[in-house]
Amino acid sequence: MRTILDVTVCTHSKGGVGRWVRGLSKGLLQANSKHRSIDLLETHPGHSCTVPGAKVVEPPAWMKIPLLRRFFLAWGILESTRANRIEKATGPVDIIHLSGVQPEGRGKQKVVTFFDDTPWVSPESHTRDTLFYASKMQNLISSGAAVLTISDWSAAVASKLFKIPLERIGIAGGAADEIFAPGQPDKELLEALNLSPDGYFLHVGSYVPRKSIPFLIRCFSEAGTDKKLVLAGAEKWGDEILENNRNVVFLKNISDEELLTLYRGATALLLPSSSEGLGLPILEAFACGTAVISSDGGALPETVGTNGLILPVLESAPWVKSIRDMASGRISDSLNDMAKSAQRPSWNNTAEKAIEFYRSLL
Repeated sequence: MRTILDVTVCTHSKGGVGRWVRGLSKGLLQANSKHRSIDLLETHPGHSCTVPGAKVVEPPAWMKIPLLRRFFLAWGILESTRANRIEKATGPVDIIHLSGVQPEGRGKQKVVTFFDDTPWVSPESHTRDTLFYASKMQNLISSGAAVLTISDWSAAVASKLFKIPLERIGIAGGAADEIFAPGQPDKELLEALNLSPDGYFLHVGSYVPRKSIPFLIRCFSEAGTDKKLVLAGAEKWGDEILENNRNVVFLKNISDEELLTLYRGATALLLPSSSEGLGLPILEAFACGTAVISSDGGALPETVGTNGLILPVLESAPWVKSIRDMASGRISDSLNDMAKSAQRPSWNNTAEKAIEFYRSLL
């Protein structure tokens, strides 16, 4: 079975979507010798491919000629030639799996990835670009593309949203990258960030409304702990006034090595999102043996299972109490033990589920 996964979105997204697609690509490349991951260079000029092992599909030669480029782009010729260029680079395929940028391509069956329903239920929380690609994905599904989801919750949502039968929907789950593992944090790195082991709570994710970061900051302040709150990995930020809180540390563009130390040194991961299709930071925290306090938004209860504390979305009182109890040590032993007992899926597991779904479609 010859398969293609489009990984172009990884250059545009450093958050959960990009990390998930990069992980699936790694698993598929290991599990199937006939698999190819592809990156369309023309969609991110000036930036190289960020996915190991991916084959770069080059733009046409006329893209280097300013006058021709202007004329041909205006006529949509770049997009219209993508299918031929992909097929020339990879040969004929059985499955072409599109994951965000969604170039046109050929295959016996097209598959799209569905992460969550927020582009449809809360479009105001998305950029114009993400809404554009969400509409393209919906058109592909209407035209017969199958859907691979990242959780049972997202599968049920996709079936209802697009009115498609469950046999056209697969569930692959997700995993933490291998770098995330138990161990001691890098004390020099923490000192450089003015942090100390077990001296802070951690949130990982971009600043978008569904992440509920203003709510988290309010609850943290009300809890009155002497620990800090570290907000890491943000791609987009809102009101700058949030940065004036002296107990809140804002970290942008951090590496996986830095994130590993932040997980290892954190008192707990706090994830108060109103909705998530999976909650990849939870899996990364569990892989490091870090305690998790999560909301019950979307697929988060499914991802946490019995290995962390689950609280109601946007209800201040239980969040304030839980932060206070964790900071004081009243519940830290039990939550740490729960996190360390969590099973650890791998990207190979995710890829195997994807391949099983591909086969069912053929």
